[in-house]
Amino acid sequence: MGKEAKVVLSLDYGTKNIGICVAETYTGQTKPLPVIENNSALFGKLNELLEDWKPSLVLIGIPPKIKEDFRDGLIRTKNYFVKELNMKVIEINEDFTSQGLDKDKKKYMKDSYSAELIFQDWFNNKDG
Repeated sequence: MGKEAKVVLSLDYGTKNIGICVAETYTGQTKPLPVIENNSALFGKLNELLEDWKPSLVLIGIPPKIKEDFRDGLIRTKNYFVKELNMKVIEINEDFTSQGLDKDKKKYMKDSYSAELIFQDWFNNKDG
């Protein structure tokens, strides 16, 4: 049986902005999407992304040390995918994703390029 292509939504979660990258698991192709604000419209914007891309998996970058305000929002976001949408969520260590970007990418959609690195790290280290 061959490898199956699945769509993955990768998030670089932040208390102000969330970087978004959509990717697929067969070739590892990625597409960073515009950063979305982490505000009261967040779940509506996430719903739009889910309708447009229909991912089967969500990756969320998690820093090694989490502040309380960050943790609360992160838990709400994760619960939204898991409990309300019944989607699989995998937490990925996001150490140094922002530092791994070249300077041009840091200026433009930095958080979404970090989400791309989160996917690439998962893709390169997953089994199969």
